[in-house]
Amino acid sequence: MPGGQELDTVRALRAFWDSTRALPGCIGGVYQKLGSPGTALYVEIWEEAAQLETHVRSRRYDRLLAIMETAATRPELRFNLVAETGGLEWVEQLRLGTTSTREALHR
Repeated sequence: MPGGQELDTVRALRAFWDSTRALPGCIGGVYQKLGSPGTALYVEIWEEAAQLETHVRSRRYDRLLAIMETAATRPELRFNLVAETGGLEWVEQLRLGTTSTREALHR
């Protein structure tokens, strides 16, 4: 059973997310595995890299960093910057072997 500190950290993440999701260009959430109430995955997905950069530089982002400091174990912080995306056409071309991943995404 998780201690009060872990539950408080997850509650703080949820409160931070409640205010963050109102920002233009941001979707995401706080996700928890069933049966693991003291563990959470916090996700922000931004439409534009510039929006993410503004957010990370903001004073309000200090709050997220402070919440992370309260975690019982060191949290992992990772930024995935997606430069290219593909859709059904990419899947089709890749499965048919008519192109490589890089070629399909640059069409």
